[in-house]
Amino acid sequence: MSLLVLILITSLLSALVYFVFFSNGSRTREMNLPRGSMGYPVIGETLSFLKAQAKDEGPSWFEERIAEHGPVFKTSLMGSPTVVIMGQAGNKFIFTAREDVLVPQQPLTLRTIAGKQNISELSGSRRVIFIPLFRDISKSD
Repeated sequence: MSLLVLILITSLLSALVYFVFFSNGSRTREMNLPRGSMGYPVIGETLSFLKAQAKDEGPSWFEERIAEHGPVFKTSLMGSPTVVIMGQAGNKFIFTAREDVLVPQQPLTLRTIAGKQNISELSGSRRVIFIPLFRDISKSD
């Protein structure tokens, strides 16, 4: 009898672990997120990113993910879920999008380093001042 209970509990725990860790693909499609890997729970891909940075191979770390997932991908760095947008078209979209379409927000760690009033965090009336400057820059396509 105790062996049957042990098998039942093991089966239920295995099913729970499977649904929590391996069935997130359907949730990703429902939320319309870009392709990519969130890495390990909590730490994400932070360790591999820091290892690449220590070897001065940060750009190649991003290039590997761009080759695998494309110029827009999701990841988890420094404990924050992150969407990375690379390239000139991505920069143009970020800096010229209307505020009702996109409000760029950096992870808390980067906000702490760069400050609350850095150019990527601007919104509202302050953002309106800088939009014409970015449009002029992006016209050189």
